[in-house]
Amino acid sequence: MTHTSAAKSRSGFPGPFVLPILLLGVLLSFPAQSVRGALNGLLLWFHVVLPTLAPFMICTQMITALGGAQWMMRPFGPLLQKLFGLSPSGAYILLCGLLCGYPLGAKMCADFLRRGNISEKEAACLLAICNHPSPMFLSGYVRAQLPFPVSPVLLFTSLYLPILPISFVARHIYGKRSRFTDPVLTDPSPRQPNDTPSLEDVIASACETMVIIGGYIMLFSILVVWIQEFPVGSSAARAFLTGAAEITTGVNSLCHYFHDKKALMPVICAVAFGGFSGIFQTKSVIRGTGLSIRQYLYWKLFHACLSCLVTACLLSLPVR
Repeated sequence: MTHTSAAKSRSGFPGPFVLPILLLGVLLSFPAQSVRGALNGLLLWFHVVLPTLAPFMICTQMITALGGAQWMMRPFGPLLQKLFGLSPSGAYILLCGLLCGYPLGAKMCADFLRRGNISEKEAACLLAICNHPSPMFLSGYVRAQLPFPVSPVLLFTSLYLPILPISFVARHIYGKRSRFTDPVLTDPSPRQPNDTPSLEDVIASACETMVIIGGYIMLFSILVVWIQEFPVGSSAARAFLTGAAEITTGVNSLCHYFHDKKALMPVICAVAFGGFSGIFQTKSVIRGTGLSIRQYLYWKLFHACLSCLVTACLLSLPVR
């Protein structure tokens, strides 16, 4: 800290510690709501996120470490590479991100970038398209919460079809119009035995990531309880704020406020955006890579808009 900045701090200029102090004051002022929110978040993490995400995280890291990505991608790789212009490693990241859900796609993108398996340009493009809710979350949880029966095909189309135009726009913005190549998988040099992490290393890495994710889920679950409990704004505003904060609780809140088919559009918007809890989880797994969380936020907003547009088009089709 320079002498000038230190003088500003001593003169009473508010620093970054102001927000934590304010949050501590709210925690102490409303202990019952805060404890309930923390408990809800930890239960959500323990019963839903941990058992569904941690095994996928361990398996994908072991597949990558043992060199099984190329073998696994033989049925899907050529199609994904042609549609999205990705390298073999990039296609593997996209497939795992689509199947496993937040924030595994972003974590794999960051891990592959750190190891040099993908370029910075491809990593920036992948971050725009590889981090989404899993099909299991959409077909299991979201469908069950909606107050009317909806086809899983509609949900999958609304959430995953916008990946194509987003990929096209991202490749042009980041200056890569041709297909990406894989700098590591095409390298004929043999892998050294010491380069392969052990199962214990992979489990330790997955546990560290899961603890960080659990911390963010707990904090945003407390925020959700505050939004729902305090009579600030209308019920619709609180429902939208809940959806913007955390998608699991947000989907439930939106489905309780909106009736019948009116709930579909705000739910699609909330799920496509991923909530600020998902934004902060993504920020935690890409730290130190140079990838921009601000750009990621813009891409998620763009994705939410496209998903709503696709949903509106699908709902306008005549039903036979």
